[in-house]
Amino acid sequence: MGLTRKPKRVFSPEENLYQSYETEDDARRSAVHYELPIEFFFKILGGEWQIYSCCLWPDPGASLTEAQEAKLDLLAGLMELKPGQRIMDVGCGWGGPLVYLCKKYGVRGVGLTVSPLQKQAADERIARHGADAEILLTHWREYRDECPFDAIYSDEVIVHFNDLGGFFKMAHGLLRDGGRMVNKELHFTHSTYAQMTRGMSFINEIFAGTGNYRTLADELALTNEAGFEVQRIVQIHLPHYHRTVEHWLDSMAAHRDELVALVGPKTYRDYRIWFKIVRRVHGMSTMTLDVVQARKMSG
Repeated sequence: MGLTRKPKRVFSPEENLYQSYETEDDARRSAVHYELPIEFFFKILGGEWQIYSCCLWPDPGASLTEAQEAKLDLLAGLMELKPGQRIMDVGCGWGGPLVYLCKKYGVRGVGLTVSPLQKQAADERIARHGADAEILLTHWREYRDECPFDAIYSDEVIVHFNDLGGFFKMAHGLLRDGGRMVNKELHFTHSTYAQMTRGMSFINEIFAGTGNYRTLADELALTNEAGFEVQRIVQIHLPHYHRTVEHWLDSMAAHRDELVALVGPKTYRDYRIWFKIVRRVHGMSTMTLDVVQARKMSG
């Protein structure tokens, strides 16, 4: 007897990739994923800096904190940080990366988030470490500043920006001439993969419709159009991400009862499914993880 194949789901237009939202709605959607108890994320992510993105494991015996810091040091090197400079972290999470960079490299920082709970945790971390940084609860479209930045960076955040070209133009306007923009993100290896699938549908559901993955070629074209000169692209091998996600899944299993008590069984299950999808995707050849270093060209 032959097996009946499950019919391919047809997605409605409002379910597909690259949805455009008004700023207020975009901020609300982008915050949904992170408006859970801080303890929920901290128990899963672990380490000193609670980083919600791929870490860089320098050697097999490295600790999680060492892996977090190795990734941040890579970003710092690409930003070419020097003491006294001013930097911006777009999508700063719970403040771990910005505090680390400000303390280790002697820079001043501004972090942007749309999540009130993330801002609360980041403010507390800044006060605890005495870092020269401030966190603002604002969408990047609404941020204004007369003082130029030396560097602007993001770490697996621009996937949430449908208007990526608009973000690059905003960054261009905020940077001094010669300033660096550094973005780390996952990219499709070919445009044919940039379509809605069941797995991508779940990712967009858990991120409230803001999973705008694209190809590296698309990102580079938008970078160029915004007036940046691409100087370097660093590809991070996906086994680094696999090990990072394995840590998150192990932490979820170890703290299951505590996490379920914090968010309930459905949310706990949804996040485990999300991490398992990430782990599976990173074992395929459809995506790469890249860090793009670009320089604002002089006017």
